[in-house]
Amino acid sequence: MIFRCFPTMEKHRQARAFIYRLHFGRPFRTVIIFLLPILFVFTAYAQEEATVDSSVDPGVVETIAKPAAVLYESDNRRDPFLHITPSRMAGNVDDEEVPRGNPPPGISGTFIEKAGFEGTMIRSGDRRIAIIRSADNQAHFLREGDRLFDGYIKTIEADSVVFIRETLLKSGKTLIQEVTKRLRKS
Repeated sequence: MIFRCFPTMEKHRQARAFIYRLHFGRPFRTVIIFLLPILFVFTAYAQEEATVDSSVDPGVVETIAKPAAVLYESDNRRDPFLHITPSRMAGNVDDEEVPRGNPPPGISGTFIEKAGFEGTMIRSGDRRIAIIRSADNQAHFLREGDRLFDGYIKTIEADSVVFIRETLLKSGKTLIQEVTKRLRKS
């Protein structure tokens, strides 16, 4: 004996058309029809929890004993829970330099190693301006604090310039190095 949900195909088509209209006809109606029963279930559950909590004697408080934390002591052994990947076996990958991308033209795209110190101009009031030759062989007049591609000028002396080279590492740290370029080799 075969049992069928719909005695006739016409009722089956009507039910399918109703479901199709329900899903694709009006989205708001679909949301209401499907989410309203869920909302009633949650409110009934919350009311049930409130009645259960109010029935508990306020003088009796249950405490759940938490297990004590276990302190792992390595004794110079490898951590058994640390996943070993080939990059960790090769060395500390986190301390590699983050690539900077393509440098822009001009002095803002010149690396400190490629910048040439040509001289110093002393203005009134002891203001000093450094004459720096960029990678594209053009001279630029820079003050303290002006930026190059990988750093900036810290101080300008009569015969030298001190640059601060900033290197961003993959670990998030910034490595700072002082680079001094002199007019004459000493």
